[in-house]
Amino acid sequence: MRSTKKLLIIGVALLCLPFCGAWTTAFAQQPTEQRYVGAQLISSYASSETIDYISKTVVEDISTDNGAPGYFAIDEMRNACGAVAGTVAVGFYDKYYTNMIPNWNSYYPNGWYRSQDNTYVPAVMRDLYTKMKTNVVADGVSEDEFKTGLEEYVESVGYDMYYDSVWNGSFDYTAFKNAVNNNKVTTLFVKPSNIYLLGQGDGFDKLSSMQITGNHIMTAYGYLEVRYVMSYGVRTEVFLKVISGLPSAREALYKIGSYVDSAYILEVR
Repeated sequence: MRSTKKLLIIGVALLCLPFCGAWTTAFAQQPTEQRYVGAQLISSYASSETIDYISKTVVEDISTDNGAPGYFAIDEMRNACGAVAGTVAVGFYDKYYTNMIPNWNSYYPNGWYRSQDNTYVPAVMRDLYTKMKTNVVADGVSEDEFKTGLEEYVESVGYDMYYDSVWNGSFDYTAFKNAVNNNKVTTLFVKPSNIYLLGQGDGFDKLSSMQITGNHIMTAYGYLEVRYVMSYGVRTEVFLKVISGLPSAREALYKIGSYVDSAYILEVR
């Protein structure tokens, strides 16, 4: 697991090339920076599957303490998934680090997180929207802009932000679970994919999916594994619990699959 702090692209040393055309070709071949455009690109399409079972076992159902705050983008913000995910992290850690959200507590005395208000949470979101340079260069934000902007905000309120990667060609599910067990949230940078809601009936579960049609940033705060014994065999479903940033499905489930670009455990000190 790779630990990074204040990961900034400062510069790249280039060898002198004998011909200007050769330099131009080399420059043109540099990879395009991935950008994340966000929650408003979720499609209206939704599908559902009924899982009829003989028996059902919840193998694991673990979350960070009292979950995470279910914030979502305010109307004025376009391509704001980075700012929303960053604000979720700030709200989560506000419970443990005083004044992460100035002049407002993100939680009730019993530890549960408060709903998004109309003043203080939007103020943090707007600040992060600016610090992440959202839409300045292109639509949405890049991974580096997200991380740099969140670091700048956290430092402005007196703390430091650290990132531990849980992606190295595949998602490190064990490391993610350890983070949840140690009460830390994880930022997911994902390709177009689905989020899910799981409803329960008498002898069946209903798994409803909604498709995110653009690259997106979400906050993961738990995991769920369910094993079904069915007439034709055994079926196991494994999900990450996420704050999606979507008003219609603030707390949702996500299947890892092959849709994750990168992921970082967030820690404030």
